[in-house]
Amino acid sequence: MNGKNKLVDGLIFKDDDDQDESVIFNYLSWVEIIKAIIMKYGDKNLLEVESLIRDSKTVNSPICNYMDVMVLCHESEYFWAMLIVHGDQYWLKGVSPHEPDGYFEWAEQYRKDHNLAAESFVFSD
Repeated sequence: MNGKNKLVDGLIFKDDDDQDESVIFNYLSWVEIIKAIIMKYGDKNLLEVESLIRDSKTVNSPICNYMDVMVLCHESEYFWAMLIVHGDQYWLKGVSPHEPDGYFEWAEQYRKDHNLAAESFVFSD
C-alpha cells in the first residue's frame, strides 16, 4: 500500500451533490477479496499477488471522495482482479469477463472464513 489510503473497513463517503447519499467502503475487505481472487482465478502465488497489489494503481490510487469510490464500485472485484493480473481489455486476450461457475458461493464463503465484510460497498437507502 502506498500509505495514502489507510487499509481499513468502514470508510464513509458522502455525495457532494446530495448529502443524503453515502457509501461505506470496506476497503480492507475489498483489497483482501481481490487478492484471494487473483490467487484462485488468476493462478498466482502469494508473492506474486503481493507484488501485483503493491504495483496496482487501482488499489493504490488515493480515494478521496464519493466519486472515487463510485469508480471502484462500478465494476466487480472479479473484474478488478483480472485487470490487475491480465491488464486492460483482458477479455480480448482470451480471459472471460464473467465470473466462473461457483464464484459467488466461493467469494461469500471466503469472506466469512476470513472475517471480511459481507459487501465491499454499502449504499445508503
